[in-house]
Amino acid sequence: MELKQKASSTGFRVLFLLDLLLKAPLTKTDMVNELSKNPYVSNVSKETVRLDLNTLKSAGFEIQNLGRGKDYRYKINWSPIKFGITKKELRVLSRTKDAVIKLSDPFYIIKLYKLFEKISKAVEDENAVFELLNFRYFLDINFQILNELYALTNRKKTVLLLYNSPNLGKKEIPVKLKEIKYTGSKLHLIGTSEKYPDNTVLRVDNIVKIIKILSKKEEKELLQKKGARKTSYRINKECKNTMNLLLEEKIIKETFSYIETEVKSDNDFMVIQRLLSFGEDLISIKNKDIKEKYLNMLQNMYEIYNKNKGV
Repeated sequence: MELKQKASSTGFRVLFLLDLLLKAPLTKTDMVNELSKNPYVSNVSKETVRLDLNTLKSAGFEIQNLGRGKDYRYKINWSPIKFGITKKELRVLSRTKDAVIKLSDPFYIIKLYKLFEKISKAVEDENAVFELLNFRYFLDINFQILNELYALTNRKKTVLLLYNSPNLGKKEIPVKLKEIKYTGSKLHLIGTSEKYPDNTVLRVDNIVKIIKILSKKEEKELLQKKGARKTSYRINKECKNTMNLLLEEKIIKETFSYIETEVKSDNDFMVIQRLLSFGEDLISIKNKDIKEKYLNMLQNMYEIYNKNKGV
């Protein structure tokens, strides 16, 4: 009788431990504390937990120690327990998934994906697993990054992102986060950045990683609005009759061959667009920083043109 009771209590403890690990990774200390709270479990130590983990491993459960960086937590990567799912049940789950995606709220989409990910580990039918995890466009998104972005957006943080632009390649972009929106069948991150004139709109599936969360000092240095500065440029004299001066501009010199104009603005993007509008009639740019940005813009336009031409 004592042997049966001992076997029964051990089995209960192992099942209780399995339930804990299926919910979240835990350290041995966490496991001891949680097991000790249960009135049906007694005399629990780290050695007891070690033996119970070995019991689960011998039963076919794949258990991983996540190492020092995760405080040596244990996680179940794979379970031998499988169950079938009927077509009706799969249909209900698929409709639930479609309804959540239509809500366009990243929070619920992330939550549902995580739930389906857990369910799929115990489903026998591979086709059913594919259907459960087929979040269409969202399959291209790193859900861990999306989850972090969602939390940081709620806190209105400023971050430095590594972004893979389809046209310009990988580049670092500082962004003060505003919101995440599902528009035009794509998920977009919206914020503000010194690198862009108004809102920064980035496709979430093109975000490679969050490099860092910026401190208040770093945010001020990277995102503070620049004070208005003067830039002078020269254009062909022939443009005088067709040139309409902007409010920010004034002509400071005229010769028989060129007009020198000064523009005062805190918006580099606007200045560069103005310079581009002159095309071949632009002769020179005095400000080195603006000149470099102007040439980079021309180079990018040239590369995009050649790329599209080859398609």
